[in-house]
Order: sequence, then C-alpha cells, then structure tokens
Amino acid sequence: MRRGRRLLSAGALLSAIVLAGCASHQVRTPDSDPLEQTYESRMVHAYFWGAVLDPQVVAADCEDGLNDVVVEDNFLYDLAGVVTLGIWMPGEVRYRCRAPAGDLGDFPEAPAQ
Repeated sequence: MRRGRRLLSAGALLSAIVLAGCASHQVRTPDSDPLEQTYESRMVHAYFWGAVLDPQVVAADCEDGLNDVVVEDNFLYDLAGVVTLGIWMPGEVRYRCRAPAGDLGDFPEAPAQ
C-alpha cells in the first residue's frame, strides 16, 4: 500500500515537471507591422520580492517605436523563485521594433486643363 502511494506521488511529481510549460504574455499594436521577424531578447531579474529590479528599465533601440512585447517565464525561472523564496526571480522580455512608415512621396498635382 505504501509503495503504491510513493509511486503515485512520484508519478504526480514527474508529471508536474514534464507538463510544466512556460507562460507568455504578449502586448501588440492593433496594426502590427514588425521591422524584423526575430525578437530582441533581454533577461530581467527581480530581487527581494520585486524591491530591486535589474535592469530597472529595458531600453529598446527602436526608431519608429515598438511593434510588440512578450514577457515570458518558464519552469526553471519559476523554480528559481520558489527555491530562493522570492529573493531572486528571473524572467525574459522579448520585443520587436515597428517597421518605418513607407515614403509615399509628394501628393500628385491635378493635371492642368
């Protein structure tokens, strides 16, 4: 009976580890038009239950603004937060820059009559 409980507990723990995925939150503009299809990625860290952030601000070098931002965590990031009791919580921020607006040129003149 005890052996069955241990196997069940071990199976539940293994299932939780294997099935644990990553959470991803995305913010996108309604008229999405990315400059590049690949994302720039930055690691972020929160220390002491969010009292200290590293970096404080993630600076995106985008001339025409941001297209979309994805904030992601996974099982290992969550495990690090649990094991350290919230003293260190890593995460990942990914973003894409917005494509510049096309140059349409001058407005055409009406033909003279």
